[in-house]
Amino acid sequence: MDMRATPTPSLTLTAVLDSCWALLAEGQRLRHSPFHQGVLATSAARGPTARYVVMRQVDRERGVLGFHTDRRSEKWGELERDPRVSLCFFGQSVQIRAEGRATRHTDDAVADLAWKRTGLMSRRCYLASPAPGTGVEQAASGLPQHLSTQRPNESESAAGRANFAVVTVQLQRIEWLHLAFDGHRRARFSRAGNSPWSGQWLVP
Repeated sequence: MDMRATPTPSLTLTAVLDSCWALLAEGQRLRHSPFHQGVLATSAARGPTARYVVMRQVDRERGVLGFHTDRRSEKWGELERDPRVSLCFFGQSVQIRAEGRATRHTDDAVADLAWKRTGLMSRRCYLASPAPGTGVEQAASGLPQHLSTQRPNESESAAGRANFAVVTVQLQRIEWLHLAFDGHRRARFSRAGNSPWSGQWLVP
């Protein structure tokens, strides 16, 4: 990586926090943004575990990030046992780590609205059977054969609603790290409840 090509941004805590939210919002909006997907870390009975999730909601005013998941997945049960999560993003020489508490949404207005806004190709993911993580004898998608190469229609996709869920994360802490040739920079932001964000510079 040639860090000399990326200048250090304006170094005020306010500008850094603005930049964090702008990058996350870009990730929600643009599928090719490096911030479109983040690594979600949760706590499993066997220890820490992580996987990528796609950003579907970025709400700076409320301090919330959101993603979709299959309620049959392992992470769904992990979030029930321990809602504390961490998300990590990297792109444009910037790492963003976000920590908070997850809320699970299934049969409520949040999940209903998200399902209505979800395209048919994305809905197809929730039609897999058996459940994600189930052992099988050979490599398989779990999708019905006729949907292996095409999207379902509206009627066919409806069965996936029972497996569809939304997770929103109320952020309590954001850490920003910028890699630069003239020296890395790092900052941490935290908040309690709906109070304003409080920032502090850190040694990288």
